[in-house]
Amino acid sequence: MLPVPKFPSCRLSTFRGVAAVRVTRLITYAVVLLTGLASLTPRCHGGGGPESVFLLVNSTSKDSMTVANHYVKIRDIPGTNVFYLPYKGSKTEISGVAFRNQILLPTLAEIEKRKLTTQIDYIVYSCDFPWRIFFKSDFPDAKLPPQFAPRGSLTGLTYLAAFVKAKRKEVVSPNANLYFIEPKNGITVSRAFRSRYRWTQGGKRAGANGLSYMISSMLGVTDVRGNTVPEIVNCLRRSRQADGTKPPGTVYFMKHKGPRSAPRHKGFANAAASLRTRGVAAQVVDGVFPSNRPAIAGLTCGVAHVSLGTSGCRFVPGAFCDNFTSFGGMFGKYLPPINVKTGKKNKYQLTVADFVRHGGTGASGTVFEPYANAQKFPHPSVHVHYASGCSLGESFYQSVSGPYQQLLVGDPLCQPWSSVPKVEARELREGTMLSGQAEISPEAKTGKDEAVSHFELFVDGQSVQRCRLGEKFSLDTTSLQDGYHEVRVVATADTPIETQGRLVVDVRVKNGIDAIGMTVKDSTIPYSSKVFAVKVVSTKPGAVELHCNRRKIGQLPAGSGTLKISTEKLGVGPIELIATSADLRSSPLRVEITSN
Repeated sequence: MLPVPKFPSCRLSTFRGVAAVRVTRLITYAVVLLTGLASLTPRCHGGGGPESVFLLVNSTSKDSMTVANHYVKIRDIPGTNVFYLPYKGSKTEISGVAFRNQILLPTLAEIEKRKLTTQIDYIVYSCDFPWRIFFKSDFPDAKLPPQFAPRGSLTGLTYLAAFVKAKRKEVVSPNANLYFIEPKNGITVSRAFRSRYRWTQGGKRAGANGLSYMISSMLGVTDVRGNTVPEIVNCLRRSRQADGTKPPGTVYFMKHKGPRSAPRHKGFANAAASLRTRGVAAQVVDGVFPSNRPAIAGLTCGVAHVSLGTSGCRFVPGAFCDNFTSFGGMFGKYLPPINVKTGKKNKYQLTVADFVRHGGTGASGTVFEPYANAQKFPHPSVHVHYASGCSLGESFYQSVSGPYQQLLVGDPLCQPWSSVPKVEARELREGTMLSGQAEISPEAKTGKDEAVSHFELFVDGQSVQRCRLGEKFSLDTTSLQDGYHEVRVVATADTPIETQGRLVVDVRVKNGIDAIGMTVKDSTIPYSSKVFAVKVVSTKPGAVELHCNRRKIGQLPAGSGTLKISTEKLGVGPIELIATSADLRSSPLRVEITSN
């Protein structure tokens, strides 16, 4: 193993300044040392959509399951991509050892176990996971300057999983993210993200000697000063509504002389100009925060204290909000109303939860004092990537050079300015019956001057085939259980953004004479009822299992019978139940668990 050079004790006050250059050698070493982590650099076949999201749910938390239930429905997340993790620790902070052993490594192992390594690009957390990680014990002898304190965010360290897994102190480097690319000569170049892609210095695609990452976000934070579950769910709904709408509104860059603004000034004018060339209104405005702006499509500002509720501002669906301040990603204990030392009223700094509460679709903030280092915050070009059609997750991570302390909150799949291909297949309709060797002919309608790179076929969330335009899929249905299966045809545009569109239908596979089905007395079930009964009828004897998002929640030993299901295992919201036996699969039973 190559020796690890001493981390420089340097001062960082400018974006991509001298200090960032001084740590380039550290990342060069890290690239060499981390390229052997094959489990984090899969040979993937797609991405950029729900099939590439691995959703983590805290199975000990009603709120976490509730948020996940809604997100699965809103985004059509395949059930096989949902992982229930029984996390019982703090919702605020976790040690690096505990994060790695209790959350990160089990997640990566589960992705591999489910044979999803080739398609997962996003690791997304529901609520009620710790938002901050203290990882000093990973390198106890390292003498890090205060600017690089070993406290990072859940999403930042998941994105930098290769460093965390290998216990590399370069995780705190201001240029650890090689997917980041700084605009040159006022030009912003946007690129698709895939976990199989490797990157090298300058944001360039590389071969085996590059680094790979995994986009990560939290759907919401409920801890103390966080959001309520209804606020989080409303944010997710607005995100889905925004896709492909090219929303009206203006992106604002707020400019003032303070340290929360000055480090990023030089990027404002070029970013605003680039947005205008893409047909998106943008303004550089003197001041700390907009006032009485009814349609904010994006915001870059730097302010510690402001009342969003009285600002007269409204955010359009899809708006990403970036605030350069010390505690934007911190949700800790409440302050007393009065400072006992000064006698003055205590004030909280603006957090990402405030933006979510008032209509923002996504927001980010640091979980520990960042020392006004611009490398730790999004470059103004974040809005340009977004307006170019990238997802929120792609836009954010393309614009943050050193993301380890940044907590990204919101739906990473949101794509307000994308041109989504419309996918069809004449052989696939809701409830279509398939048998034997089924041929599927995918077609897609794309935007002007765009073409389809390829199509991908998914069965029950699993990638099974690829083909090009004009070719057909050939699906051997005899390899599947008889009964209902979800089939997806995903088209990927032949553009640098690789935008995807999809057709999602439930089909019925019929190669035999047997079947299995389920019924419930009422499809609306109060959570307070604690249990509800599901009646299962099968034409064949043998064990039947009941699943929700792949998780087994009940079993019958002999085919038919009645199962009592606990609402505490499911949370609140829309859910789908599937009954399976050795060679049969039921249609989904869709129920709504209500909070009252």
